[in-house]
Parts: sequence; C-alpha cells; structure tokens
Amino acid sequence: MMTSDRLAEIDVIVTTLLHIGERVVEVSRDNIMTRIWDHEGSPLQVTTAEYLGKKITEIKSDSIIAKCSDRIAAGFRTGENSYLEYTTSIDNQPVTYGVRVLTCHPDKNFLFVVIEFLPMRKTGVIEDKWKLALDAAGDGVWDTNLETGRISFSEKWREMFGYEAAEVSSIAQWTGKVHPDDRVLAQKNMQDYLAGKKAHYDIEVRYLCKDGTYKWILSRGIIISRSADGKPNRFIGTHTDINERKQEEERYAGTAQLLAKLINNLQTSIMVTDENCKIVFVNEKFQEMFLKDENVEPLHGMDMKRNLETRKRAYKDPEKFLQKTIAIFDRKEIVLNEEWELIDGRVLSRDYIPLSLGANSKGGIWKFRDITDQKNVDKRLKDQRNFYERILNAIPADIAVFDAEHRYLFVNKNAFKNDELREWMIGKTDEDYARHSNRPASFVEKRFALYDGAVNSGKEVRFIEKLINKEGKTGHHLRLVRPVFKEDGKFEFLMAYGLEITDLIVAQNSLQTSIETFSSAFDHSGIGMALLDTDGAWLNANKVLCDLTGYSKDELVQRSYHDITYPEDDMLDRPLIDKLLNKEIKTYTVEKRYVTREKKVVLVQLTVSLVWNNDDTPKFFIAQVVDITKKKELEDEIIRKNADLETTKLSLINKISQLEELSHIIAHNLRGPAGNVKMFAEVLAAKQNGQAAAENSLSNAFTQSEVIELINESSNALMDCLATLMKITEIKLNKEIAYDSCDMTDIINGIKSQLYGVIYEKQATIRCELEVAKVEYPKAYLENILYNFVSNALKYSKPDVRPDITISTAMKGDRVQVIVKDNGLGINLREYRDKIFKLNQVFHTGFDSKGVGLYITKTQVDSLGGKIAVESEPGEGSEFTVTL
Repeated sequence: MMTSDRLAEIDVIVTTLLHIGERVVEVSRDNIMTRIWDHEGSPLQVTTAEYLGKKITEIKSDSIIAKCSDRIAAGFRTGENSYLEYTTSIDNQPVTYGVRVLTCHPDKNFLFVVIEFLPMRKTGVIEDKWKLALDAAGDGVWDTNLETGRISFSEKWREMFGYEAAEVSSIAQWTGKVHPDDRVLAQKNMQDYLAGKKAHYDIEVRYLCKDGTYKWILSRGIIISRSADGKPNRFIGTHTDINERKQEEERYAGTAQLLAKLINNLQTSIMVTDENCKIVFVNEKFQEMFLKDENVEPLHGMDMKRNLETRKRAYKDPEKFLQKTIAIFDRKEIVLNEEWELIDGRVLSRDYIPLSLGANSKGGIWKFRDITDQKNVDKRLKDQRNFYERILNAIPADIAVFDAEHRYLFVNKNAFKNDELREWMIGKTDEDYARHSNRPASFVEKRFALYDGAVNSGKEVRFIEKLINKEGKTGHHLRLVRPVFKEDGKFEFLMAYGLEITDLIVAQNSLQTSIETFSSAFDHSGIGMALLDTDGAWLNANKVLCDLTGYSKDELVQRSYHDITYPEDDMLDRPLIDKLLNKEIKTYTVEKRYVTREKKVVLVQLTVSLVWNNDDTPKFFIAQVVDITKKKELEDEIIRKNADLETTKLSLINKISQLEELSHIIAHNLRGPAGNVKMFAEVLAAKQNGQAAAENSLSNAFTQSEVIELINESSNALMDCLATLMKITEIKLNKEIAYDSCDMTDIINGIKSQLYGVIYEKQATIRCELEVAKVEYPKAYLENILYNFVSNALKYSKPDVRPDITISTAMKGDRVQVIVKDNGLGINLREYRDKIFKLNQVFHTGFDSKGVGLYITKTQVDSLGGKIAVESEPGEGSEFTVTL
C-alpha cells in the first residue's frame, strides 16, 4: 500500500505531465496498466476501460502502448527514459503521437508512459518543453524576449515572490533582484549558457522578495527559439523555491561537520563516490587500511572504475573482485557483508549503500571492515562448537535445546540415536514427535507445562518421567530443564538434560528399605546409638542416648562428642579413631566417661564403627553407647568385698593355724598342773571318806592340810600357765599377717578412680603431701582405711562448698603416720568422742550411713598394733591420724 504522501507526490507528477501529454499510463513491473489519466477532452478517453487492469501483451498489437512494450521492459531493467513516435489515421487524417517511457515514478516497481499529440513538427522545442516541464513541475515559470529585454512570469511565480506584473517586467529588473553576493556569478552563468559555453542553465541564488527578505531559489532555463542568424531570442525557465532546503543546509552545516569528524574517526573504513564513480571522500581509517603511507589527496576525484585494475591486485581472487565491483557500480543496489580475502592474509567485509535524490543516483557509500580477527574468532567458535557438539554427543545422556515455541534447536545423539530422525527433529516440537512415535497427548501436555513453568519462573525444573520402551518395560528418566536468558533479561533458549535412572530408582528403593530398617533399629534400640561426622559433631542420636546424657536431640546435634566427654577421657580413643580412618581396624570398644547435662558422670562402654563413601572417603561414625555406671560400681564393690574376704580368709587361716599350735601348747602346758590338781583332789576326797591307806598310798603321805596346800599351789601354777598362754596367743594371732610395700600414690589414685563420680559431681579437690612415698603395711588394710576416710569426707561435705581433702604421710619417731584432713561438716567430739569408733554409731542425719566404717577401720588398725586418733570441730572439718 502506498502512503498518502506518496500518492500526493504521484498526483503532482501526473498533473504536470498532463500539461504536455494527452494520456499518462501507470505500468507495473509485471506489465499491468494499473492506472490511466487522460487530458480533459482527449480522444483517447474511449479506450480507458479497454486498457485499465490489463497486461500490455493482452491488448491489440497495433495500439500505441503495445508498440512501446520493449521500451517499458528496458526502462525497468536500466532505469533510463526513452522516446518514440507513432503515426496512425483518425478520420482518414494522419495523426502522430509522441510516446515517452519515464522512470520518474516514486515507486521503482512502476513507471509512467506519456502519450502526446504532435500536431506540429517542432520537435526541438517540444523536447525542451518536456525536459523543462519534467524537471520543474509545479514551480514558477519565467519567459524572456532577449531581443526586447522584456520578461513575463507565471501566476505562481508572482505568488512566490509577491510582485505584481508591472513591478518586474524587464530583464534588468529581474537580474537586479538577485542578492549582490550572488549577482556576478548568476550573470556569468547565464551569459555562458546563452553563448553556448554551457550545455545547461541552472544556478542557486538568493532572490529578493517584495517584503524585503531574500529567498533561495533554483533557477533553470532553456533557449526555445533563435533568430535567423542563430542568436537566442527566447529564453524560458523556472524558479524553484529551495529556501527551506538551504536553511536546513545552513542549520545542519555544523552537524554535517561533526558527522564528518565522527566518520573520520570511525573504526570502519569509509569511501564515498559520486554518481560518476569518482571518489569524493575517504576517512582516515580507509587510508590506514588501504593506503598506509600513501597520500590520501590523489584519491579525491579518482575514477574508481579505472582504478579497479590496480586495486584488484591486493585480492586473492582479483577477477572476481573486479567483476563484482563493476556490477555494483552498474546496478546501484545495496550490497551488504561481502567478504574478501586479501593476499596479505586479511579478510575484509564490504558494504555498498547507493545514494539517490528522487530518481537520480548521487553516488554511494562504501564501507570496509577488517574482520580478520572476527573470522579467526568465528573459525575458533565453529571449531569450538564442533568440539562441544562432539562432547555433547559423547555424553551418555539426553541433551536438547529448545526455543520459546518449544522447537528443537539442538539434540544430541543419545537422545535420538537415529541420525535421520535427529536431523528431522530440528525445528520440530515434542508434539510433532508424539505424532511420529504414537505417544499420547498427555506426554506433550506435561512436557510443555514443565517447559513453560521453567521459563516463567526463571528457575531450573526437575522431574522424573516414566516411559515405556519397545520391550514394554517401564524406564525412569530424570529430566532437568533450565531456561537461559540474555543479559537484558529476555528469554534466549531452554536447555534440557535427560538421564535414564531406572537402575538408580531400583537401587534407591532398595536403599530406602535398608534405611528404614536401619532407622527402625536405630530409633528403637535398647542401647544408645548415634551418628557423628568425621569431626566428631553429632548428626543424630536416639532416645536412649538422649536420656543417658540429659540432652535433647536438637541440643546434641549442636555439640561434638568432646563437649560431653569427661576431660581426662577426651583423647582416650583418639589412636583408635585414627586406626579406623586408616582402615587398620573396622571397629573398637572402649570404656570412657561422659558428663551429663546435670553434671553427673556416667561410665559408658563405647563401640564405634565407620561408614565410607563410594569414593573411599569417610562418611560418618556409628556409635553404640551402653551405660555401665551401675555395673562398674558393682564390680568395684565386689572387688573391694573380695579383697576384704581374701584378707579375712588369710587372717582366719592364720588364726586357725595359730589356734592349732596354741591348742598343742595348751594341751602340753596344762596337762601337768591339771593332773596335779586332779590327783590331790582325789587324795583329799579319799581322806575325807576315810579310805584305807592301801587303797591310796598318797593319802598316807600327806596330811589333809598339806594336800590342800598342794592343790592351791597347783592351781596357782595353772593360772600362771594360762596367763603365759594368753600372752603367747596375742603374739601368735598377729605375727603371721603379710605386709606389702605400698605405693601411696598408686593407692590414692586407685581410690580416686573408684570415687571419680562423686569427686567430679562435687568438684572436689584431693591434694597429696607425701613425705613418705612407700609404706610397709598390708595393702588391703591400707586401701580400706583410706577409702573409708576419703568416702566419708566426700559424703559429709558442706553444701555449696567444694570438698578440699588433703592426704599426707610423715614419720613420727620410727613409725609412719597417715593423715586425712577435710573441710566437711566435722564431728562434735565433746558429745561423741567416746562413741566415734563404736559399732552402729551415726553422727549426722539425712545420709545413707550405718555407723560401720570407722568401727572396721579402728579394728583393722588395732589388729596390727596401730593407733587411730581424730580431731574435729562442727562446720570446720575433720582430721584423722593413723599411726601404723
């Protein structure tokens, strides 16, 4: 569709042409007569309906317009005007028509055919009128008589400048209106034309209007008649108002200079040629690209066609360059992105943009760019693309790229192993593929929804797709769809990645079963279980372990195992952990102490194993924790009881042996005195009964008083013997107890180990001041004595006061003293001194005490000949001193 401006322009041209011709015909490039205009009263009007809308080849061959079909074809081909004359008969009178084929149509797909009636054969004048009419349609017309010096103007001319007919009527008045700065040049231009020195008369000057302003005009003219001696006598022409154009030129002169400077500084080479193929401008980049050290001045005005023979030598294909360039000059059509290789290795891109003013060519702009680096980059990119395509095709996964319409832009060989099908898919959608492979519509709908979801959200979308293969088996495919956007945020393409994960799904299902089994065993185990990372941080813990430590699962996972381990046991299993990490062992079991949230110390049996990743790196530890605090306490108690029993056993064995020996001594020593007493008792009895001396010879040897005296003496001897035996018994019962070389430090550490829970709980301090490091004493006795003192000091400590216990040894004379001092509750000795070592005596209420410990301690000390003393004040603590 033509615009309103274009239609108005056509109307002006047609109106001008009808001033000269009888008919104007608009002919399209495919030879159809699209519109016809006739002069008012023209005899040709009767054929309008016959010709309109028809092709030239469809009308009679003897018609006027059919005669110029070849000229019309040539006009479209070359863009040149042509003229012919055609004579026919009307009412038996010969009539001649002039036919012009004009290419001045604003749309290059059309031209005009003008038919003119030629009643007279003044061809020269007619030709000039045509030229003048065509060149200056719609402008002010002037007509001069050179013989009389008179001039006349058209109405439009007077409207243009505001003068009345009488105000400018002579050539002198006419030329006097020209601007003083333009007058000399205007007169010389006219004189040269009238003298035949110039083929055309045209000049741009400033002309004075009636209102006193000057207006730029284009003055053009032609001689239309001469005198008999050949001198011009009639000179006609037009004035075209170009004031706005000239003002625009002046207004934008600065802009033009700026543009010239910008063009000169462009990194693109620019050359401008005129309509005659001559160079009118080259920028600095052009000189740098082609001329190097040559001077650019000689190029201005150079005929490019003639220079091509020289310039072609710089190109790898010189003849092709020559032919292409000549064709561009001849056709005057836009050429873009021609690529040429030079013999120096460079690659240039060439553009040609023709310049025209109306239907007239005004030359063209040549643009050259050095695209050597770009071509090298393109080659590298192409190589890189091929390289990446090989990589993508080698990846054992489905890879595809889609545009915004879900069309495939790329798909790798894994997605479509059939090369022919893969090529067919480019430009197609999954909908096309579904029809091709008989897949259901839901297959396409689901995919398109996911594609659109990824694009709309701007985020990656993952989904698992189930597909039935040719064997009827269900396969699982992981699909990943990721949108890619340009820097301005506009969508560019969608990348899709697919991987068959059927084996993975099967493995995951199996793994899930294993996880659920493990989870059930983990959560419902009767012992504490936990997972720890390789740094010792808790990852998970079951209820049993949480109950054991007093921490919730959330609290535990914010800690490491160091945080709940008794300080002295923290590094206890570090060597075993290293062995696990080095794969020297698969598991280990140790006993260590944990500290609960309530600061209680618990003894646990810890079994640890290590789970490994597929890449042979450690994943996490599995810990099994069993609370053995009570068990350990019972074991320690059994050990102590067994020690006491063993001591008692040895003591009893020794005492039995001693008693056996003593019984022999008693039997031996008492037999004599006892026999004397018996004998003298019998004698005394006989005397008292009056028996005869024959019956008892001793009754006659002693008097009754002597017998009584002897009995008394025998009794005294018996008593002396018994006293002696008693002393012997004391010695015998004690002389066989085994003495040990006791290391006081070892014994104290053993007691601390047995009482570590209470010590930690009460934050007790136990000091050792050992002047005597080793003591000769039965070890079981010494351990029991110290255990009773330390355990009592811990048990009877003051609330909110940390127990402070000092164990010391010293020599007093030749005997060793062991002193145990504390800062506990103390004992009121004024009230209880006589009862302190008695059996079943209790001095403090509210404690689990039976009053046995101090009794046993004193018994043991006393049994070995030692002594025990105590100093104490209520609230000040106690000090027990044992002299061994």
